[in-house]
Amino acid sequence: MIFFRSIQSRITLSVLLFGLLMILFNNWRNKDWLTERQIERMTQEAADTGSRLAGLLQHLSRKQQERAAELEMSYVSLSPDVDLGLVCNKEGQVTCATHMQWYHMNVQQTPLAEEWRQHSSVLTSMEPAVEWDSEQKNLFVMVPFFETYETTSRAAVLIRYNSTLALERVSEEAWHESVRQAAVLLGSCMLLWFVLDELVTRRVRKVVDILRDASSGKGPPEVLKGKDELSLISREFAGTMEKLRIAENMVLEAAEQERRKIGKDVHDDLCQRLSATKMKAEVMRGMIKDSEGKIASLAGQVADELSESTVIARSMAWGLAPVSIEKHGLKDALENIIRFAEKSYNVRCSLDYTDVSSSLTNSSKELLFRIAQELVVNACKHSSPQVVSITVRTEDDHIVLSIIHDGSAFSEPAEGGNGMGLHLLSQRLRTLSATLERTSETGTKDFQIAIVRIPLNNP
Repeated sequence: MIFFRSIQSRITLSVLLFGLLMILFNNWRNKDWLTERQIERMTQEAADTGSRLAGLLQHLSRKQQERAAELEMSYVSLSPDVDLGLVCNKEGQVTCATHMQWYHMNVQQTPLAEEWRQHSSVLTSMEPAVEWDSEQKNLFVMVPFFETYETTSRAAVLIRYNSTLALERVSEEAWHESVRQAAVLLGSCMLLWFVLDELVTRRVRKVVDILRDASSGKGPPEVLKGKDELSLISREFAGTMEKLRIAENMVLEAAEQERRKIGKDVHDDLCQRLSATKMKAEVMRGMIKDSEGKIASLAGQVADELSESTVIARSMAWGLAPVSIEKHGLKDALENIIRFAEKSYNVRCSLDYTDVSSSLTNSSKELLFRIAQELVVNACKHSSPQVVSITVRTEDDHIVLSIIHDGSAFSEPAEGGNGMGLHLLSQRLRTLSATLERTSETGTKDFQIAIVRIPLNNP
């Protein structure tokens, strides 16, 4: 699941699972501890109750206040942990009991017969006995006392406690404590989730968005505010991208300078030589006599081919060094693109131009010209259009260049198949902090649209 892929969810889930394990362990340990404490408490309570009751019954017996003794036994029976309580003389006759059915019976006939037999020696030693059974379910207390002032008048208080209810209360208490801890853990995990989302996850998403925007050439990357590690990463990345942009600008400028140098050399040297050779060929054709018609025809063909070569060479020189941008402006350079496309690819071209010269530097104008040139030539080469339209306008805070044609739609090259033209196009877009969007309009005739948006605040 996508939920478990994020670091935020993994950290929160790990804390939750660890906390649950700790709660389960603590529940087990807390239950054992509470059980031990409960057993100790019941043992101490049984010893204190037996001693207190034995002393009180000894006093009441000597005063012959049987009703008061029965009342005291009824108080003992109010304890939810007391299972049965008896008062027996040394012959084993029950003189008082928490349950009336055992009154005046022999102790051997009561549920405490086994305990009486095991601890009858208490009447001899006159030392109280407090003992749990093997399962620590029942606690037996036997405390001797003298019914009269004679040492032979011995009796004992027998009380059996049942720990079932007490231990159930312990288990419920341990469980309730675990539930409270689980609620606190759940609240803590939710708080941790929101803290991670606020301090980490959202900022990480912002860094990812910055990286994506930078890779798509949407302008210089943003810098996260703050002084944490993510802010440091964003600042370092922004600085690296700025250095890369400067390096790309330097490379593009060096390439343009080399283009201009080659174009100037072609125009000033090769084009002049071709023009001179063409003129000589025309002169030579005029000097040849009519009797030598075949030679004259051949000389004419040479002159025509040299004329065509001169036009091609001049076009190449113009493409490499569009001096019209510096002399006549961006509009004239775009019109030259139209003339070149019409002559080379036999398409009808048009230009809708709004003057944007004041918003662009000379280098930005040249980059915009190169972008338009690449888009138009690519459309003519690969889409086979009949009509191409170039539009330059301002829109909001952008300069918008639109190339519209009626050819086939642009198809992305296979991976690893990007040509140098597309690579240079991407570099120029990044340098201008521009974006390229390709869309289509369907109707009676389909049109393909390439839109380039250049921010007006671009240096």
